[in-house]
This record gives sequence, C-alpha cells and structure tokens, in this order.
Amino acid sequence: MAGRLEGKVIIVTGASRGLGQYCAVEYGRQGASVAVAARTEQVRDPRLPGTIHDTAKMVDEAGGKGFAVACNVAEHESVMAMVERVIERFGHVDVLMNNAGIQAPGNCSTIELRHWDLEMRINVNGMFYGTRAVLPHMTERGEGNIINISSVAAEMSRSGAYGVSKVAVEGFTERLAEEVQEQGIAVNCLKPVGSVATPGMFFTREQDAPSLDEADPLRDRYVEAAVLLAEQTVASCTGSIFNDAQAVESLADSETKARFAGL
Repeated sequence: MAGRLEGKVIIVTGASRGLGQYCAVEYGRQGASVAVAARTEQVRDPRLPGTIHDTAKMVDEAGGKGFAVACNVAEHESVMAMVERVIERFGHVDVLMNNAGIQAPGNCSTIELRHWDLEMRINVNGMFYGTRAVLPHMTERGEGNIINISSVAAEMSRSGAYGVSKVAVEGFTERLAEEVQEQGIAVNCLKPVGSVATPGMFFTREQDAPSLDEADPLRDRYVEAAVLLAEQTVASCTGSIFNDAQAVESLADSETKARFAGL
C-alpha cells in the first residue's frame, strides 16, 4: 500500500540525529524521498551518534529514498548549494522542514556574544536561508509546503536567548504564510509539547538515548504531527503554530486521535 507521502520530495535540515532524524525516517516510511541535510558526516563523540549518511540509510531501510547532503544552515551559500543538489537529484522539492537548531548556554543578559550570534545564525538565519532557497522553485511550481520547527521555549518568559530565537521562528511563520498564500505555498510551525528523548538529552549521562526500535509514544506523536503537516496545502492549513498534540487533534483522523488520546 502506498504511503501517505508517496512521491513527495522532502528536505529536513538538522537531520543527522534527534527530532530531525525521527521525522526524516518517518517521512521515508510514508514513501517520500528525503534529503538529509546537516553538517555531521562522521561521529566525533560516541555520546552523540548519528550522521547524515546514517539517517539516509535509515530512510532507505524504512522504504523511502534517502539522500545525504552536507549543509551548514548558518551559511547562505551552503544552503543554496544544498537545495540545488536536491533539485538536481529529484527534480523538485515539495516540502522543506527547517529543523536545524542549537541551544546555547546563558540568558539574554548573560549569554556570550559569540553564542548569541551562533544561536541566531542557526535558529533564525538558517530557517530564513532555507526558505528563501526553495521559494523561487515552489513559486514556479505553484505549490509547496514549509514546516518551521519551534519550541515551547517561545512561550516561556525565562527561556533566554533560545526562546527569543523561537519567538522569531513563529513570527516569521505567520508573516510568510500570508505573503506566499497566493503562490500556493503552505507555511506552518511545529513544536514538541513535551520532552522527546534525543541523543542530545543524554549527552552528559552515562546511558544511551532510546533507539528508534524502542517504543516512545511521545516521539510517535511528534512524528505523526510532522507527517500531518507535510500533507497540508494552502487550502487545508497554513499560517498555524501547533505543538504536536494540537496538530494531531486538529488534523488527524478519529482513529489516530484515539491512538494518542492517553498521552
């Protein structure tokens, strides 16, 4: 049986591990061709496993077509080159998930200037660069879908500079959605409502993060929300900011809602 995203070409930035990897693999399971775009080409710390090549292989094993593309979202030229390679490989781009992000230490009054610059370059500029790189292509085709990844930190007054960057992500989502609606491009925002286990969460602990083979209802609901948003068009949903629970409640069928009702 064909997957829900059969024939779609999807770019996921920051997909060498964590939430980006989880979404990329599920997109592959649903039949998509997935460009895995991130910097990590080899593991440098065993506590942070995962590379773009690992994720691309996992996408293949899930039933999709994985394509590993080295990309630094903080550099405009790198992002442009990545999108060009994806279009050269697959012919088009249906969905861009701007997932790459970083959380630097410190709040707004104490964060080091270099950390502030890095956080904004990746979390905000990286999203902007990716979006601008795919917009001409999507506009020419008259359709497209952009998913920006935020965080509950955008709602928290003590979330520091990271929260500021995610407020920017959400504001950008709402404004861009209005601007490109007539071009047939849907723009929405997704954030996890709770803590989904990722390798980064276990970086300083003496244990490994759960593998994709282990059950994790919170992770499953998050990737379901990511699939639901990847299915949207301008006619069905644009300009919305969802946490994963809200996305499932608003966009899923009754059977899927019932599956996650206990969380």
